[in-house]
Amino acid sequence: MSISDIKSALSAIQINRDDQTEVKIPKLNERLTEEFVIALVGPVGSGCTKVAELLTELFGNDYEYIVHNYKLSDYIADNATLVGKEIKKGIGTGERIKQMQAIGDELRRVCGKSYLAAKAVEKIAEKRDTEGLGKTIDGQLVPKQFRRLHIIDSLKHPEELKLLRATYGDIFWLIGVFAPLTVREQRLEFQEHLDKAQIEAIIRRDYSEEEDYGQKVRGVFYQADYFVRNDQENTNRLKQGITRFVEIIFGASVHTPTTDESSMYAAYAEAAKSACLSRQVGAAIVSINGELIGSGRNDVPRFGGGLYSEDDGENDHRCHAWMDKRCHNDKKKDALYQQIFTKLSDSSLLATGVSVDKVTKVLKTTDVKSLIEYSRAVHAEMDAIISVARTHKAGLLHATLYTTTFPCHSCARHIVASGIKRVIFIEPYPKSLAKELHLDAISENEGDQDKKVLFLQYSGIAPKHILKLFNAGLTRKSTDGKLNVFDKKTAKPVIAVSLDDYPTHEKLVIAELAHNEKQAKGKQSTLFTPS
Repeated sequence: MSISDIKSALSAIQINRDDQTEVKIPKLNERLTEEFVIALVGPVGSGCTKVAELLTELFGNDYEYIVHNYKLSDYIADNATLVGKEIKKGIGTGERIKQMQAIGDELRRVCGKSYLAAKAVEKIAEKRDTEGLGKTIDGQLVPKQFRRLHIIDSLKHPEELKLLRATYGDIFWLIGVFAPLTVREQRLEFQEHLDKAQIEAIIRRDYSEEEDYGQKVRGVFYQADYFVRNDQENTNRLKQGITRFVEIIFGASVHTPTTDESSMYAAYAEAAKSACLSRQVGAAIVSINGELIGSGRNDVPRFGGGLYSEDDGENDHRCHAWMDKRCHNDKKKDALYQQIFTKLSDSSLLATGVSVDKVTKVLKTTDVKSLIEYSRAVHAEMDAIISVARTHKAGLLHATLYTTTFPCHSCARHIVASGIKRVIFIEPYPKSLAKELHLDAISENEGDQDKKVLFLQYSGIAPKHILKLFNAGLTRKSTDGKLNVFDKKTAKPVIAVSLDDYPTHEKLVIAELAHNEKQAKGKQSTLFTPS
């Protein structure tokens, strides 16, 4: 914003203290929004659309909200001509999904990786222009308080999430919807009538494409604000989960963290203490009786037991403060690339002119890049297990381990051997071979709980929101000591946000969107021909 813009804005709210004219000055709480923007994310077949339907019904009936739905896939079909494409008619579901994925990738490449989310922002702003503006005393149109929910179904790329968070701030919520792979495959087979080859290709492309502008559901999902499991034909459990989430963000009923939520929060707090240069991971172990008996993080071990920490000061020898201040796993792998090149070269297995850089580039497309055993750090799960032994605590047998990231295959085998019966995780870890190497002892199917260690996706409020939502300072009782009964139809969002902020952000997004579309049309006229 320029100086002149700031001066103009300030002059609009100047008050002449000598002027006797009565002017109604709005209270700050009259400029707090009741609006929500909720986006959904989930691997194909998870059932995001079913969650959108439940949210629409719940907000509309119980909270008297007007609900608008926005499907990002519609914007792919509507704007395919920007990249010289069109959705062919009369094709099967599998081929249509394949085309939509390809055109979506091309739109992100040409118009920006957040393009589809920007189109949703544009549509939301249009709704506000027609439904959500009121006049000030001097006739200016400004946003007014209104009960609206905007549901975006569904995100596929981290840049889409980044744009929506930057635009809407605390009125934006992301719900991660998940179901086990076998359930999703069955849905695609029986509901969409796809064959196994089509299902495999669609799921693989949807979850994490290699191209920078491709679909990357994996990179969005773990950043959700609420996680919900949708693996049953009966939707009662799903509806209960969605109802609880909505009540929490409104403060419309007394809720406290579940055991899973408080335990994952403990793991999340541990992750914050990690100084690992690669990733921060935290873990917590809870006994079958619900007691926290151990916790850990990924960091460098120190003499005498435990890990280095901030408290060690000049004796802190973690990688960020030790020797050449470098990730030693990466350092060793770089040496390994050089070693492989030298061996191939000395054995005359390389064509003339092939450089070490070319060989390294190829090797980084193999599992050599995924090697993790050269790290100095103890992994969070192992640190948590060791902490139980070090402190002589009982309860490891049949316990639950909570970890912010899916365990690597090395940790997984120790988890199985320790007697832990359940692992709850948030972020996936593609390098892990746990399910492949220990298929006999690990399962994602809750029905296997008596014969295998369950590795389950976390369900509940994201740990980053635990204090914000469960310690919101709500008044739970009246002056006579009785529980306050909340009227859902007038309930306000727990997190208060000014309704004068995000409409300005929307305008910036829409301006950039128009610029990108104009450029794309110019390119299309010279480079693309409809196919």
